Amino acid sequence: MNGTIVPKLAPELYAALSTFAGHRRILVALDFDGTLSPLVDRPEDARPTPQAAQVFEELSQQYGVRTAVVSGRNLDSLTEVYPAPRPENLIGSHGAERRVPSVSSDSPEQPELSASQRANLKELTAKLSEVAQRHEGVSLEYKPSATVLHVRQAPSIEVADAAIIEGQQALAHLDELRLMAGKSVLEASVHSGNKGQALQWLREVLDVDALLFIGDDVTDEDGFRILNREDLGIKVGEGPTLAAHRIETPEMLPELLEFLLSMRN
Repeated sequence: MNGTIVPKLAPELYAALSTFAGHRRILVALDFDGTLSPLVDRPEDARPTPQAAQVFEELSQQYGVRTAVVSGRNLDSLTEVYPAPRPENLIGSHGAERRVPSVSSDSPEQPELSASQRANLKELTAKLSEVAQRHEGVSLEYKPSATVLHVRQAPSIEVADAAIIEGQQALAHLDELRLMAGKSVLEASVHSGNKGQALQWLREVLDVDALLFIGDDVTDEDGFRILNREDLGIKVGEGPTLAAHRIETPEMLPELLEFLLSMRN
């Protein structure tokens, strides 16, 4: 961490982790960008913090512990930036893509789109492409059921904000579309799923008693929203949140996971 002093976890978070660790079967679900990996200018350059990835893998080997990455990235992108060994349970595209080996293989990894959804996806992609072409440093990411406008490399906040606003205006006429504005991104999806629905599904298919979800972005609030009294939600960074607890940076994640591992041992 290049000599940086990493803040300690709050005492009440240690207490909450101790209580959570006492459940017989738990799910530890982490967002990727801004949580397992620090935010970077180019999405393809992201990598999980080595220490966090190592402890996360050790947790997955513990009896009664299931692990998952629940990301906004598509699964192909997620596997490219997360070197093996990676968690066996991967949720991509905010829940639209699901790779969970314990579930029957006839469950599709990617959503099947209707003719109208395919038409909407084609049109929204064309509209966002026009926006990206008008602004320096603005690019697109393509997902099976969505297209994402990335503005992190825009030369100024003004350019980034203008691209986001133009993207929203360009898509205002489209029906059955889900717009998600996150950190330096605008995602337009024809799939209605979100991280909260994905976590509820994981809870059921993995048959856990409680789940821990950690994330940093606006779209992670869907995950925090579905948590119950037995669960634990932790927000990374600043901003309003439904999570009961918070850590300041991704660099604090290894200590958090190590403490949870020690409680399970």
